[in-house]
Amino acid sequence: MRQETRKRRGIDPIWWAPVLVLVVVAVSTLTAMAFEGTLKTTVPLTVISDRAGLVMEDDAKVKLRGVQIGEVAHVESYADSAGTNLSKLKLKIYPNEFRYLPSNVEAEIKSSTAFGAKYVDLIVPAEGASHRQLAKGAVLHSRNTTVEVNTVFENLQSIVHAIDPAKLNGVLSALSDAFRGKGERIGEAISGGNQFLVAVNPKQATIRKDWQLFGKTTAAYSVAAQDLLSTLDSFSTTSVTITKNKKALNELLLDAIGFSNAGINTIGRNEQNLVNSINLVAPTFELLNKYSPTYKCTFEGAVWYLENGGRAYMGGNGKSLMIDGGLLFGDDPYRYPGNLPLVQAKGGPGGKPSCGSLPDASANFPVKYLVTDTGFGTGLDIRPNSGIGFPGWVNYFPVTKGTPQPPLIRYPGGPAPGLAPAYPGQPPYGAPDYAGAATPPLPPAPPPSP
Repeated sequence: MRQETRKRRGIDPIWWAPVLVLVVVAVSTLTAMAFEGTLKTTVPLTVISDRAGLVMEDDAKVKLRGVQIGEVAHVESYADSAGTNLSKLKLKIYPNEFRYLPSNVEAEIKSSTAFGAKYVDLIVPAEGASHRQLAKGAVLHSRNTTVEVNTVFENLQSIVHAIDPAKLNGVLSALSDAFRGKGERIGEAISGGNQFLVAVNPKQATIRKDWQLFGKTTAAYSVAAQDLLSTLDSFSTTSVTITKNKKALNELLLDAIGFSNAGINTIGRNEQNLVNSINLVAPTFELLNKYSPTYKCTFEGAVWYLENGGRAYMGGNGKSLMIDGGLLFGDDPYRYPGNLPLVQAKGGPGGKPSCGSLPDASANFPVKYLVTDTGFGTGLDIRPNSGIGFPGWVNYFPVTKGTPQPPLIRYPGGPAPGLAPAYPGQPPYGAPDYAGAATPPLPPAPPPSP
């Protein structure tokens, strides 16, 4: 009867206690694994930093835009190929959040407060996120690590231990005595420094470039250092040579002093003559300078003329010489002051020097006629008649006698008669072509009809 009852009940109660223990252990294990995050699926990521900080611990938060997206698995220290000690942070990123990380994401190690624990902050660059996703197991380099207060206190403590309190007190007392009553001047100095910085700040790019060029300059001098040392070493040889020949050098200097004194005596005595010579030659140089634009075309025109028949025309080929000759009627004798030369030409158009048709006259033909104020003063430039001139002669020798006499001039009268009048009543030869009111003369009125 009892055996049948036990079979109907199923499991023997003796097993209930072990099963309960196993269930409690399993639940505890699952709870611990869930708490530790062992059952979570994460994506590995590595951050390299110069230092991790004293309060960076395992399980620290990993944030993106202030939202936690993972944890720090562990922190370890290692040395790179150059022997520099670095910190390596192994991160565990949640898969759902990892897909939002771009390939150009950056990392920083920050702390929420001055005494708070640190965390890893992933930052998307300001220029925008990359279109590619961050690869699993990627290695990021931390941009900076927040300075901790305990690090500051530790450095400050080492400084305090290195300073003698008595000497520090003396220095501070001296500074207080030096600054006492100097507030206004210190304020002016600070204001002046501010103005200086305001003026210098816009030129930071230039200063930076100068420093870069200074680095290149130092590199150039570094390359040439051996040559510079060799040059300085050669100076010692030069100094020895000068020392050995100091007597000859002394004589040379004395000769130079004597030469300079002789030059001073020569030039000093003729100072005014030199000044007068320069003043006299100045107008000539000014004239040459004024017409300097025409020199080039003049010489080029001369070359063109010689190369285009001028050399042969003047017998340059050694075979021919072209001469254009003719018989002309005699001119009237020179008469003073009517035939004094009149030179009033002022160059080309506008009174400025001009090349005219030069250098190639054939390319600038026909040349426009240029009216200039030149000729023979009040006399005739061109004889209006075709007759022969009235000859005359002048004897200037009487002026050379002991008692000077006027020169003997034969026929000092007017020029040869002109052409016949074109119409009755035409103004006589030599009369102005226009009346006083700039009105052209008119022929006389016809005689009245009978």
